[in-house]
Amino acid sequence: MEAPNKYRFTLQWGSENEEKIQAGELLKNLGNRKSEFIVMAIAEYLKSHPEFSSPGQKLKIIVKSAITREQIETMVKAAVNERLSGAFIIPKDDICAESSAASDDDVNEMIRNLEMFR
Repeated sequence: MEAPNKYRFTLQWGSENEEKIQAGELLKNLGNRKSEFIVMAIAEYLKSHPEFSSPGQKLKIIVKSAITREQIETMVKAAVNERLSGAFIIPKDDICAESSAASDDDVNEMIRNLEMFR
């Protein structure tokens, strides 16, 4: 939004990754100097990316996840194995038996089957 001799913006983001937390904390600590810092940061960015200085140039922003697909799959496998290794009560003769942990092949098969829900 542009007013006479003034630009006014509102910024807001979540705290779902370390980069956003660090940026939020830095700006919070800057107090009334946030605007000057943002102007300096953008000016530095434009110096190293002059192609974005020309009017009408589109800036494509690609946000990378802080966590990889492999890390997510590892967490899912651990959660499934933890859940499956718990004790299950079998009503017959009041015997308590533990199931064995799922094999990596079983968990990988389950993850492959989840692809159909995309």
